Amino acid sequence: MSQEQVSVEKRLHVGMAERLKLNRLPLWVHGIGLGGTGLVFLLAVLAFAAFKDVPVWADWVPASEFTAPKYAERVYPDSIFRTRMNTWSNLVYICFGFYAVALAIYDWKRKLPLQRGYLTFAPVQTFLFGLAGIYLGLGSGFFHASLTRYGQQCDVGGMYATMICLAAFAIGSWLPRLRVPQTRRPMPSWPVLAVMVVYGSAYFSYYKWDYSFSEISGYLTGILVLFAGVSLIQPGRYLQFRWFVAAVVAITLGSRIRELDIAGKFSGPDAIFQGHALWHLVSCLFYVFLFAYFRSEEREDK
Repeated sequence: MSQEQVSVEKRLHVGMAERLKLNRLPLWVHGIGLGGTGLVFLLAVLAFAAFKDVPVWADWVPASEFTAPKYAERVYPDSIFRTRMNTWSNLVYICFGFYAVALAIYDWKRKLPLQRGYLTFAPVQTFLFGLAGIYLGLGSGFFHASLTRYGQQCDVGGMYATMICLAAFAIGSWLPRLRVPQTRRPMPSWPVLAVMVVYGSAYFSYYKWDYSFSEISGYLTGILVLFAGVSLIQPGRYLQFRWFVAAVVAITLGSRIRELDIAGKFSGPDAIFQGHALWHLVSCLFYVFLFAYFRSEEREDK
């Protein structure tokens, strides 16, 4: 066995935290993750306490979910949080987002080589994914609190952003470097992908009403699955496929819970465990598991 093979074998047979490059995290990473989430939570608590029974959204254009409720939770028309649990549950996206931002800074400080995986080699991709997670949590929270048309635009805009980031993960992991035309010098692909992520997220957020989310998300999912599958068979690359399977299970389970909630077969209007709130939790696990899948990557030394 060559020295390169020995090096790869050592990296593959380590604990889960080390394989995901999460071992011995400094306290400031948790400070950003929990502190950022705690700050948003505190601001939300203060807003709810001050405007619990105030019709702050009365002059906003309502979404169809306000005039014809889609989910089972009770609607409070004259409150800053027109739906309660469906609003608070978005904190899970925000927490994941702040942790992803912190991990991106941590990876940037360590400057790990490509052999330790694409995400640690290109931390800007993780940083953008973290911002997208925060955007999704704030946008979805805004929508379920207000049940307004503008809130719905922010909600779907956040979903576009996270899906675009995942598609960029898959493409960048498959093609981490580009060859500059008419030269032999390669360049990293992450700057190009980062620009595409920012532009695509902003574009689909602004023009949300001109496109079908199910259609665009279907294309993005196809890109994700295609390049994630290619990653598994590409020579010299090793990813823990169990995280991808866990992501598929999570999104399948979450979709079923969401369907039952819409059909009024999951919970009552005042239940603590609302179906759509659980959808937020399980869909966040979908993002976590896919993030772990790409972060588990190890490559042969070349």
